Amino acid sequence: MYLMLKDTSVLYFDLEDFIVEVIREDLLPFCLRSNIRKSIVIKDILHNIQAVKNYLSSRVLSLSRDNAKQIYAAFQIPQIDTIDNRVSICIKCRGVSIQDSYWIKEDTEEIYWKNVNIRQNKLSNIVDVSLSGFDPTITTSRICPELTTKGLFRKGWIHLGDDLYMLKSDRTNNFVNTKMEILASDILACFENVVDSITYVGDIKETADGTEFISICKNFVEEHYSFVEAWEVIEYAARCHIDFRSYCLDKWGHIFASIPVLDYIIINTDRHTQNYGFFMNNDTGELERIAPLFDFNCALVADYFNRDARDTLSQMFNSAETLRELACQFQPHANIQFNEQKFFRLMDRNKEYEYIFDKVYGRIREFHSIKIHEIL
Repeated sequence: MYLMLKDTSVLYFDLEDFIVEVIREDLLPFCLRSNIRKSIVIKDILHNIQAVKNYLSSRVLSLSRDNAKQIYAAFQIPQIDTIDNRVSICIKCRGVSIQDSYWIKEDTEEIYWKNVNIRQNKLSNIVDVSLSGFDPTITTSRICPELTTKGLFRKGWIHLGDDLYMLKSDRTNNFVNTKMEILASDILACFENVVDSITYVGDIKETADGTEFISICKNFVEEHYSFVEAWEVIEYAARCHIDFRSYCLDKWGHIFASIPVLDYIIINTDRHTQNYGFFMNNDTGELERIAPLFDFNCALVADYFNRDARDTLSQMFNSAETLRELACQFQPHANIQFNEQKFFRLMDRNKEYEYIFDKVYGRIREFHSIKIHEIL
């Protein structure tokens, strides 16, 4: 089998015969770069097989996700959360994902990227399964983003016009996580000279299981790029003896430094290493820019429940630093501008959350170097 990047072969593998051959090191997924050994020693051969299996397994929906068992059932897939089963699922669905342009091709197939690209081809509509857990009675095509969309909250993809959108919801009685995700994205729009962030809007969706309050956001991965999760780059940097933080600050400066500061301001306790990343140019394999921030459904939740979460451990680097410690460490490298009047206008439109805005504003005022201004 070939691991493809669009229509370019980057890796050949045969798991049964223990064969792994690199074709384009410069275009490999970052978790495989500098990770495939050329030695024919048995331990190195086994290492290569395991590395490929780990990569394929990482592309598949976890059974831990809300309504994942119903999604597995819709595709008639065994509900066994082992690496080998996940690898089998990945191969059967060709490993296609909305977040990048990698996929799997059989040795003798005459098939091309245009045939499997789920960002452009029509999707199988199982959004009711993803959001409500309603179990359909029809068999669904496995070339579908539901099997390779990560995260623990219920979510699904739909086409609106020519664009692709993600719908998300949660299981709380008042849809707290979903409402806070929308509010957090609105608050982040009050900052400038920072990393881009995804806009979420709210809506009501009638599903087979009842009414769901949902957040909606547009797919942010363009056809020319692949989204690379931070954990892949962190592990690659470690293999190459590169300091990840210094690399990011040298390459992206104040834009990268704004991430932990903004996460502290909105008390985002879920910025783990799959929840931020970079855009890789599909032609060159180079990381060109930081991807927009996304996934805010754990942000502001502590404020909503009047809990002090400032000293919650940050997950951004898998280190022992808290949200506050990391923000203070990176704040001198940031150059954040805050539109105070835009913030207060937003607060006026959300009077029921005024106490949350007060907490957010208090954290903003902790950083005296943040420029507070009104754009005319």
